Amino acid sequence: MKSKLRFLAICSALCCGLTANASTELTTCSEVELKVALLFNVGTASLHLEDCSQAENVLGDIPKQFSLQAAREFKAEDLTETAVDVLVQNLELGSSEELPADLACMANAYVDAGPGDRFDIVYEPEDSLAMFLNDELVQRCDDQGYGEKYFMIWFGEEPFHQRLRDRLLEKALQNSNEV
Repeated sequence: MKSKLRFLAICSALCCGLTANASTELTTCSEVELKVALLFNVGTASLHLEDCSQAENVLGDIPKQFSLQAAREFKAEDLTETAVDVLVQNLELGSSEELPADLACMANAYVDAGPGDRFDIVYEPEDSLAMFLNDELVQRCDDQGYGEKYFMIWFGEEPFHQRLRDRLLEKALQNSNEV
């Protein structure tokens, strides 16, 4: 639970804008301020898709980006631990050693972040899963068939923060209906 809160704080603390390196044109479909205990702002999270109506299939094999703008400091080891724990739980694996290589590659890529820093996790189907910090590439992992599952951290059955998942998806679908 403690690692989940740390990751929640970290992830919610990072956000916005598309990376200049993304090859697919994505739209900001939703943005949500993340608060711990409904009081403390730890950051902003956003979901980016080609078409906001794709939020219904956010875990599908579609181009997508999840961004987190930090409002406080986060340690790489806390982010990594939480990412691995949430993936293992959502994929119903026995241990972290069972994580597919592309997911382990990305989960282990986190670096320390401070207030104002932004992580972008970008998925290009059948190509790669990439992490950027402030538009600088941190890690690119070849998609070996599991890349889209990395988004289970935020959108799976057991996400690190259910309310964040629900609000991001709800706002994205509202935005798709307004077009």
